[in-house]
Amino acid sequence: MDRVWSRLKKTAVTLGAGGCIGFLLIFLVYMLPVDRMRANAAASLELFDKWDWNPQIISGYDATTVDTYTDAWMMRIAIYDGDESVLQKCMSNFYYGYNNMEIANGPCESLAAYVNGVQGYQSYSYGRYWHGYLVILKPLLLFFDYGDIIGILKYVQLALVVFCCVLMDRKKLTRCIPCLLAMLACIESATIGMSMQFSWVFLIAMISVICCLRIKDTDYYAFSVELLFLITGMCTGYMDFLTYPLFTLGVPLTVMLVQRGTAAGKGKLFAATLLDSAYWALGYLGVWFIKWVLCTVITDENVISDALYTVMYRMSDGTLEEEIGVWDIWKENLFVIGKWPYLLAFVCAAAWLLLAGGGKLSRPSVKTTLSYLFVILLPFVWYACVRQHSYVHSFMVFRDLGISVFGTLCFLMQLRGSTTPVNEVKKVL
Repeated sequence: MDRVWSRLKKTAVTLGAGGCIGFLLIFLVYMLPVDRMRANAAASLELFDKWDWNPQIISGYDATTVDTYTDAWMMRIAIYDGDESVLQKCMSNFYYGYNNMEIANGPCESLAAYVNGVQGYQSYSYGRYWHGYLVILKPLLLFFDYGDIIGILKYVQLALVVFCCVLMDRKKLTRCIPCLLAMLACIESATIGMSMQFSWVFLIAMISVICCLRIKDTDYYAFSVELLFLITGMCTGYMDFLTYPLFTLGVPLTVMLVQRGTAAGKGKLFAATLLDSAYWALGYLGVWFIKWVLCTVITDENVISDALYTVMYRMSDGTLEEEIGVWDIWKENLFVIGKWPYLLAFVCAAAWLLLAGGGKLSRPSVKTTLSYLFVILLPFVWYACVRQHSYVHSFMVFRDLGISVFGTLCFLMQLRGSTTPVNEVKKVL
């Protein structure tokens, strides 16, 4: 009982501390002057104008869509400079828009109109999100324009992926690297680096994977792992603008499955997988609820009511005046990833894994199979729950299927053993 109570206290303290740190960081960046941010936003207009609204880098490939729509919205929030107090700004997260039929009131058009000095703008609040990305965006916008920022984010992502591969090799999980690379191909990681909107979740996931790979093999079932997933969920709720948040759970969880599969204590595998997921969900939902309560108490808005209404809408069955079922949502997202380049990446990685090592396939335990099956099916459960959002925004939500790709390949890897040296694999090939 003392152990349970100790864990509950540590969990509550972590959530509370995370809420306080998140509030302090967002408060501090709202104290930064916005004049230079506005100038760099103005310098970004050419790129927004060239790309237009959510362009596809490869026509017909929804996976290559760049979300300039939301990126422009982020910029509008970052450069807001109203007369409200810093406290109210960091809670309500205002932006400027136009109630004018002569101005198409999309984020890109409104951003261009405001920085070009067009009058008639009004302030609107967007308080149900933390908008934690502003902690990174606002300081960067002091010195760089939009093109510079996405360029920086792209190379940070590349560095994190390389670091993950290095750590996998050091942990004798070399055969996990093609699983990771195939997943990156299937989720169009190159396009992720071209959009701020898509970057935050990817960065959080890779940092969480790095933390998982740095855990000692004697601590794979320690409470610190559950706290790691709690913090990962909190960071996701804090930073994300509702894109493909489950990615930050599924990818690190798969890495933990691979590591736990090579260590003692496999009998706890399925229970540990469920517990890590529960802690992630607690962190993700908990940090959102903290923002709703703070914003409702500090401002005049009933953000709790607004947020709950939005949650119910995103989980609804209908959108755009048409009925949608679970299969329709699954199909919509599967079609995005079901292109030949992505299928070939998956098939080639699977073949490489199954050919490596030779001999008979090993028989996984029931708990190992259940654990991987749980991870592989996570995106489909998410789609079934968050129906409206998953259907309308399939061009970005499909990336949760990267969890299924990564989990399936890592399961195939386990059938041949997860520590086969690269030189043995070369002999087979």
